[in-house]
Amino acid sequence: MNVLLSCAGRRYYLVDYFVEALNGAGRVVGTDMDLTAPALVKCDQGRLVPAVSAPDYLECLIDVILEEQIQMVFSLNDLELEMLSRSRDLIEARTGATVYVGPPASTAIGADKWLTFEFATRHNIPTPATYLDVESARAAIATGECASPLIVKPRWGSASIGLVRVEAVDELDAAYNACREAVAGSALAALGTDRAVVIQERVSGSEYGVDLLYGRNEEFIGFTAKRKLAMRAGETDKAVTVDPDLFQSSVNRIAKNLPHRGNLDCDFLERDGELLLLEINPRFGGGYPFTHLAGANHVSILLADYSGRPLPSYGYDIGRTFAKYDQLTETPTRLAESAPRLRHKVHEG
Repeated sequence: MNVLLSCAGRRYYLVDYFVEALNGAGRVVGTDMDLTAPALVKCDQGRLVPAVSAPDYLECLIDVILEEQIQMVFSLNDLELEMLSRSRDLIEARTGATVYVGPPASTAIGADKWLTFEFATRHNIPTPATYLDVESARAAIATGECASPLIVKPRWGSASIGLVRVEAVDELDAAYNACREAVAGSALAALGTDRAVVIQERVSGSEYGVDLLYGRNEEFIGFTAKRKLAMRAGETDKAVTVDPDLFQSSVNRIAKNLPHRGNLDCDFLERDGELLLLEINPRFGGGYPFTHLAGANHVSILLADYSGRPLPSYGYDIGRTFAKYDQLTETPTRLAESAPRLRHKVHEG
């Protein structure tokens, strides 16, 4: 069984998890537009592809899937998910591989913070009050529906691009305009600049990450919850696993109403004992290693599910604390030197 991790980037640890779970019964292939992506070094095979925004990106990815005889495809990049979701049936018909993304409606909800708010509201999942324009936010504040402080951020994207914290209502217009300008000057501009900003009440309580797992046929398998202790560059840096019962009601509603395949990374904020759904990331997120090390091996479960083998029992240890650390890996010099002459193939392990 061969697995493709597209836009592999820095997810060296995730490649490691797949290599370990396959245990020689298949290969892990990684793609990236940058030959120095650390994860490519760990892959059994690395392949160079154009940027996700390139007009021939999808065809290049399909070529890799066919040439490497891939059975399972996972994306690690937010900007690629919508295209893969929209093209899922096409890719699978042409290659026979299973693409682990949700249907387009689910992926759109995960990508768009306004649609996430609407989804949560529609299914009675607690969520921070959210508005699409300054006028709506001001009206809500005037009626007491919402109060400052607020946070202004793009509807799409991650890594805190354009995020502005607002302490008082009279700062709202400037913050909204600053966020719009940040979107227009970033890669997010490709997703649209009209109504591209959301205004949200700021919740200052503890933040939690919840990893939901779905199988090949979009059936819900289980979930793991952890409290975030520290963040760095928009990703969880330290976390402790917590009792899943705290999230059971919200997770049941998500799993019932949001079809998906693979890992679904959800963020929650706590306010006065209530857990509010903040974001949905329909992929392996930066907090997945904490789930994995606590005993919920989503990678092994997904491989078993794909192969039709009995699934291992789902569970994890509560109260375990983990922290990330940096390490270095060497990118072979011959890869960097040959980059201008390569289009697809990077190296063979």
